[in-house]
Amino acid sequence: MHRFYFDPLFIALLICPLPFWLLIKFDTVDWSGDKFIALLTLGLLYPLVEEIIFRGYIQNWFHTKFNTVIFKVSIANILTSVLFSSFHLINHSILWALSTLIPSLVFGYVMDRYKTLAAPITLHATYNIGYFLSVGLN
Repeated sequence: MHRFYFDPLFIALLICPLPFWLLIKFDTVDWSGDKFIALLTLGLLYPLVEEIIFRGYIQNWFHTKFNTVIFKVSIANILTSVLFSSFHLINHSILWALSTLIPSLVFGYVMDRYKTLAAPITLHATYNIGYFLSVGLN
């Protein structure tokens, strides 16, 4: 297995959302309920399940149908990311769903690059936990 966590690109992608978390830190979002359970659910469970489904199954299936790459982004990644963002419309506004498109492309890119689910799961969990800690614990 490629040791993705030592790759400078992966490290840059890992800390990339830091400025955004700092910007939204001052937003006033009220998270009701038990914050620890919410942190575990949003920060660990959702990224794990979503990445297994979207990167582990759907993106891999799209790779069997399409093997074209545009600007280092696979068509399989683009289709999976559009689907991923569309699924966020179930519980979120269109703006929220669209805001998941770029991170989804990043998660798909690291899946294509490192060929292991650990990479997108790690990034997704880090992005979600960073968002939750910057907005959810005001």
